[in-house]
Amino acid sequence: MISPHSVLILLSALLFCSCDDAEQHHNVSSPFEYREVYLPELPFDEGNELHLNSVDRDWGIWGHNLSVVLPKNASRTVYAKAGNSVNSDQFCFSSDALFNYIKSYINDNYGNDKTIRFAILPNDNSVVCLCDHCVECGNKAGDASGAVYYLLERLTQEFPKHIFFTSYYRTTSRLPLEKLPDNAGVLISAMSYPLSPVHTAQEDKFESLLNQWSKYTKRIYIWDYINNFDDYFTPIPVFDVVQRRLKLYAKSGVKGVFFNGSGNDYSTLFRLKKHIISEMLVDPDIKWRPRLKELSTELYPVTGEVICNFMTLQEDMLTAREKTLPMYEGVLKAMDTYLPAKEFEQFHEQMFNLLVTVKDPERTEVQQMFRAMMLTSLELKRINSDTLGCRRMLDGLERLVNMGIVTYSESGGSIEDYISEYRYMLKHIDDLGNKNLLKGVKVQPLTALDEEYNDVSILTDGHLGLPSNYHCGLMLSSATPALRIAIPHVKGIKRLRISFSKNAIYHIAFPLSVSLSSEGRDLGKVVPKPIANNLQRSVVEFNIPSDCKGTLVLTIVRNQEERTMAIDEIEGF
Repeated sequence: MISPHSVLILLSALLFCSCDDAEQHHNVSSPFEYREVYLPELPFDEGNELHLNSVDRDWGIWGHNLSVVLPKNASRTVYAKAGNSVNSDQFCFSSDALFNYIKSYINDNYGNDKTIRFAILPNDNSVVCLCDHCVECGNKAGDASGAVYYLLERLTQEFPKHIFFTSYYRTTSRLPLEKLPDNAGVLISAMSYPLSPVHTAQEDKFESLLNQWSKYTKRIYIWDYINNFDDYFTPIPVFDVVQRRLKLYAKSGVKGVFFNGSGNDYSTLFRLKKHIISEMLVDPDIKWRPRLKELSTELYPVTGEVICNFMTLQEDMLTAREKTLPMYEGVLKAMDTYLPAKEFEQFHEQMFNLLVTVKDPERTEVQQMFRAMMLTSLELKRINSDTLGCRRMLDGLERLVNMGIVTYSESGGSIEDYISEYRYMLKHIDDLGNKNLLKGVKVQPLTALDEEYNDVSILTDGHLGLPSNYHCGLMLSSATPALRIAIPHVKGIKRLRISFSKNAIYHIAFPLSVSLSSEGRDLGKVVPKPIANNLQRSVVEFNIPSDCKGTLVLTIVRNQEERTMAIDEIEGF
């Protein structure tokens, strides 16, 4: 199933930077002229020692942000055209007006005295300008490469000291017909190169792509990934993965690497990751394990050894299992890949026990780590139906907001929403008591389930899911046109209740309708509506006739204009 975030990640990943001044400032021996680890900023003296570039400092235009050059009343000729219609969602890259706006923007804000880098990228959609001039440049449906290369060449000639980048992505996924100018380059996403500490077939394909591009430019920059973007708090091992990739990049002549992490948002263990990865960017062959041990005890005198041991354990687990590191997953997937649940709980408890002996500034940072990892512990307890443990963890996680940490994911997942929904779930459990006759009863899917959401047991586990986090207790389905589920007859059931969730950010919608039948007998049809006190949830109910003794069949019709639907819980009373 396609991740709900596949578009979002490319937008944030492109927010990176470089310039000659920065390269002079970070004048160290490295295979890479541009080095960025996009994690929270460190104190100035500490961060300055890492010799990294910065998104906020080193680019004039970055990412899909070309619109910054436009004045308030920009000419309509800058926008994409198809026949007589104009589409302001995309640019006409052969437009003289667009060229002149970029020219004015650079002259007014940066001049020509020093080298600045500019990303000249289409907006992040599939729209392509098909005006006569763009078609002459080589544009065709789905392919804007020709006009983008045309504009790139005009800008490199106009500003020979500056450097202009196109991207190898979406509508610009075509190699140029000839070499790019010396002051041009390409940004290549490593999305197609799985995050694995061991060799994969996709690695060979990506290396081949780099070799192809090396014939057209000496400035290949890679944007890469070092976080689970659905969960910034669960510790994730990245060192073996990063080192393997950097060795490949250095061998292939790559000149710049941007590692997209949590940006300015807090993520667990970001300080150690920023240090170690910055050293790998200078020397991809560095022996990171002894360096991590040294650095951990230096930065965290009391807790450093415990932290280092757990981080190393995770690295070993990922490498031994030879699995791909997920970029958009929940704790359940992490357990299968890199999170040893028992050892994590022991590590979390050790951190708590050590807190009483820790002094500032270590204490404040370790408190943040411990409380952030309460989210992981909460999920482990939810998976194991430990509601008492969940209640204890919620109170501690709530204090994280008072420390200025308010989100836990790339999409802005709110800790306050997470806690509120968890409390809603726990209250629902208290209110039901032992009334739910379907708790633990096995239901049977009658249509194919999505590959990553095929555990139907969560539909009768007695726990509501969290609408704001599609990994928590929800079964997603993209079944077309409908998902059908068989529910065995259970003595005493007079009423069936089915709950659903929606989340517009992930294109998760309520079903169009829900029907119930039994052995060909129609028992009703309901159109789901949001409940009054929680618009992200919907509950539908059916009465079961006393003479109905056969298997019940739910037919849940999906809204095909949205990506998926989320079935939460099936309960019987």
